Amino acid sequence: MFVHKDIIIVFLFIFVFTFLIIFLFLSDLKKIMKDLQSFSGKPIKSSKFFFYNLFEPLIFNINSIISEQQSKFKSERLRVYFYDYFFKNFPDPLLIIDELSNIIELNEASINLLGKDSKGKNILSALRIPELGDLINHSVQKKKPVESEVHLIYPKEKVFKIWISGRRHVGKNQLNFLRLYDSTSENNVQNLQRDFIANASHELKTPITSISGYCETLIKDKSNDKNIKKKFLKTMMNEATRMSTLVNDLLSLTRIERLEHTPPNQSINLVEVLNEVSNICSERNFRNGSKYKFKIPKKNILIVGDKSELKQVFLNIIENAIIHSNSSRPVEIKLSNSNSAVVFSVKDYGVGISNQNIPLLTKRFFRVDPSRSRGSGNTGLGLSIVKHTLNRHNAELNIISTVNKGSEFSIIFNKGSPSLLG
Repeated sequence: MFVHKDIIIVFLFIFVFTFLIIFLFLSDLKKIMKDLQSFSGKPIKSSKFFFYNLFEPLIFNINSIISEQQSKFKSERLRVYFYDYFFKNFPDPLLIIDELSNIIELNEASINLLGKDSKGKNILSALRIPELGDLINHSVQKKKPVESEVHLIYPKEKVFKIWISGRRHVGKNQLNFLRLYDSTSENNVQNLQRDFIANASHELKTPITSISGYCETLIKDKSNDKNIKKKFLKTMMNEATRMSTLVNDLLSLTRIERLEHTPPNQSINLVEVLNEVSNICSERNFRNGSKYKFKIPKKNILIVGDKSELKQVFLNIIENAIIHSNSSRPVEIKLSNSNSAVVFSVKDYGVGISNQNIPLLTKRFFRVDPSRSRGSGNTGLGLSIVKHTLNRHNAELNIISTVNKGSEFSIIFNKGSPSLLG
């Protein structure tokens, strides 16, 4: 059978054309596969393909999926970065332990508490908290978080509020998350409050009991002895005055503690303040008849401070020296101004104070000689008020004392301090 030459040419042309189309189509597919395999993060351009119109919807959909996945990846990466940053820089110690209670991750606060080499250690040996093991087991058994207040024995004695998440499955691991909140300061404040209430109650109980006893005696007394009644009433008046003084000192202490971290902003003249204190002392009749002398400069000394507070501070220190010195030599009260500081000092030549008692002088209700102090009307709060007031004025209290030789109390207003005007 004879096939015409033209037909053969047509078939050859169709074959070549079909082959070329298939080749170009496969070439475009290979380019797409290559772009996907070596994906650089940039969208695929459809303009470089021969079958532009044919592949454009496919490439558009691929680019849309890639864009969506990139967005999710960025979001997840940002979330991981945030949690990682949050975990590392959280102010409280955070720890992650495995099912064997070994530390597998910890943040900076935990490293500061336990040391850099604590990772990989068993938490029961790293944290010396006696009840920690029971708390972890309890959280695992109950499958819910556990909270408790615990006492850390090592490396530092502290009180913590601990939160334990309970064991959770993370991949093939079972992890437990712990947070430690340092409540040592809060615990100390609570102890101070309890001690303060107990001490205040004790101080008030004595005069109240005394007044109640004398009142009951006067009510039941059928005699008309005016001298006895006068004596009882005088004692009751002294006890009431003592209670009033104690309440006033408590109110002063509460006020100054509240304002301790709020510096004053008034300009005052220390020379003027001390002259007023001198006038007050001259008007008072001190029981023991102790002598005193003031040495006050004439030139003004200006500081930033609270006049009434510093007046009370000066009076407290001066009265303590005058009342307790029991010396024939006068108490020396001086205000001096040097290049580096302004110094207020009170020096007596009395019984003095032992070295072990000096650090305790500013403690609430502390008295070197309790019986003698109560008899003089001392509440034991004066130097505590002085300490907090001077903290507010950024000034220092310095105490030097020798038994049977006397004491010197100095208040130093440093020239480098913002409280000094010049």
